[in-house]
Amino acid sequence: MSLSELLKDAAIKLENKLKDEKFIDEIKAVVKIAKIGFIDAAGNALHRLDDTKPSIDTVKELIQRFPDALSFEDGMNRLPVQSAVWSNDSIKYIPILAKEGIKHEVGGRGMRGGLLVVDPTDADDMNTLQLFVNMSNPSDPIPDDTASLDVLKELRKDNLLLKKDIKEHNLLLMSCRPEAKRRFEYLAEWDPDCLMTGTYKDLPLSHAIIQHRKDLTFFTMYFQTALKHYPQHLGFLFQKDNSGKTAYERAVEKHGKQETFKTIQQCIPTDTSLPILHHVMKDAPQYFDEFSIRYLSAVHLRDQNGRSFIQAQLAGGAKTLVNDGFYFLRLSDDEIAEADPVTKQYPFLTAASGESGDLSTTYFLLSKNPSLLERYKEEATQQALEEQEAKMTMKRKRGDGDGDNEEGE
Repeated sequence: MSLSELLKDAAIKLENKLKDEKFIDEIKAVVKIAKIGFIDAAGNALHRLDDTKPSIDTVKELIQRFPDALSFEDGMNRLPVQSAVWSNDSIKYIPILAKEGIKHEVGGRGMRGGLLVVDPTDADDMNTLQLFVNMSNPSDPIPDDTASLDVLKELRKDNLLLKKDIKEHNLLLMSCRPEAKRRFEYLAEWDPDCLMTGTYKDLPLSHAIIQHRKDLTFFTMYFQTALKHYPQHLGFLFQKDNSGKTAYERAVEKHGKQETFKTIQQCIPTDTSLPILHHVMKDAPQYFDEFSIRYLSAVHLRDQNGRSFIQAQLAGGAKTLVNDGFYFLRLSDDEIAEADPVTKQYPFLTAASGESGDLSTTYFLLSKNPSLLERYKEEATQQALEEQEAKMTMKRKRGDGDGDNEEGE
């Protein structure tokens, strides 16, 4: 029992025995002052955890005796849980401070024990959680990041860190820095969708990291992680903002083509197995020459659908006999005779379809292998027969089922 509690207990016992109201009032005032003093002392102690380094159980005991100390602000108006963020020696206390803080609505209801309260010392108005994933120790980054990751995991286990926080509080953007690499990768692994759907100041995350960070080191980290989770989207290199600008274009605009390609090639080596030229043809054909001279071997790759580079070009509709006759003269017999695995069409049909359909190109391709037209007719007829047979089979099954129902009735 604390001194203030002992005094209060003594006052209560004497109150009914003494008839001296002034004495009782003075005792109550002393108790009140003592309580405030104890709370201030306990609060200051919670702000000095990085120096004193007590056990977690000791901190918990202190809080249980003086719960109001959790809301005691230091000279910079920070809560104890916010002070704990600023030192690697005190971050391990963040979970217990937040957990106990929820019980006493520290920072207000719904502020998760102070984790969602804006830090008054931060120029960017980051809350405690954002600041924590962003903090780093440049002189010793790996141990600091590892210790911070352990705290993140504990916060998650105690439901103090929720999956929705990653997007709602821009935790991927805040942690996207080399010194916080483990935290960033952990959060991205937990919610990889946020790599694609996350936004900051009306920009997709891929753009925001380029726009609001001083160099491409930060985007390199994002790009590597995005490639791991979304190779089929080429790590959102060509993700567009609301104006139609791609992340690649934004990087070139801010950092220049040489630095941008240095970053791209650091993440996608020249001997890559990723069909990078397929993506360029589909999403940014105007930059094909810039990419093709750096990824020459990629022309021989197939995409995730099994489509060759030639098939991707033809499907894009940019090539016609009129604007690039030599391109069609170089096509091999096998390339002319191979059906597109996506559309199931031969090149002559691909050239004839869509708004960009070109009859001269279609006639030329057919002239190189006239038998393809007959083959296509046979395949189309066979497919129609199979579809008709499937429909008849389904109809018979439905009929048999109706018969069974009638018998049952």
